[in-house]
Amino acid sequence: MATTIDYGHIPFGGVDEFGVRWRLTSFDGWDGSPAPTLDVVQNPRGAGGSAGEGFFTPRYLAPRGQIIAPTAELLNDAVDRLNDAVALDDRPFTVAQAGKERWLNVRRADEVRAPKLNDRIAEYAFQVVALDGRKLHGEMSGTTALPSSVGGLTVPFTVPFIIDATQVSGQVSLTNPGNEVGPVKVRIDGPCVGPVVTHVSSGRSLVFASSLVLGAGEWLEIDMDARTVLANGQSNRRMYVYSAGWSFFEPGDNTWAFTAASFDPAPRMTVTAIPADK
Repeated sequence: MATTIDYGHIPFGGVDEFGVRWRLTSFDGWDGSPAPTLDVVQNPRGAGGSAGEGFFTPRYLAPRGQIIAPTAELLNDAVDRLNDAVALDDRPFTVAQAGKERWLNVRRADEVRAPKLNDRIAEYAFQVVALDGRKLHGEMSGTTALPSSVGGLTVPFTVPFIIDATQVSGQVSLTNPGNEVGPVKVRIDGPCVGPVVTHVSSGRSLVFASSLVLGAGEWLEIDMDARTVLANGQSNRRMYVYSAGWSFFEPGDNTWAFTAASFDPAPRMTVTAIPADK
């Protein structure tokens, strides 16, 4: 099964724009899932054990292969690009296998090795770590206004007819095809007073105090994973959270409902979620 990696603008498992082939011979850490933090302690004076809640540890990834260049100069340049690509800061690391593409953010976790076999071939090996080891898919999003129903009429003529109402559900529904909870971000555009975001499936509600007022042109950015709330992308509004029902993009169907302390047809809630695998 062919595997390709796009990391730092280098196509591991493919050929780059300079005609350099980045052969991928092994790739540890991707298949399977990270170890848990679970610490089991033997029960004193009894059978069995006890343990707290377990969480996944970071995911370590170790590609290995060969750099095959048309010339000695291009090989030197390729090694320099490799050293630059495996960075100390977080960068996207995208893996494609059998038509499925997933990604995570990684940073350098060890030295980069690239010994030369001759003037056109070098062997490379490096290790990176994803602090959040979830394999992420492409993001999904949906937008809704506050729930409302406008119009609707049945006229009692000899042949009755109905004028349908215009309805807004006030809900955003998205489906996570993965097997792990994914990250969720919510944006609320004003004007809006005391917004409430409810994850219908779990019943968790993120409730803001009615003293939180967004004017026209103002917005609220909510990061459910990081548990942060920013007004207009910069000012902290976490102190206005009245009930902290943070939600996640759970495997399967998910629905988020949008309500507020008072009705206005203008506010909008946009939910952006990313499917994930273990």
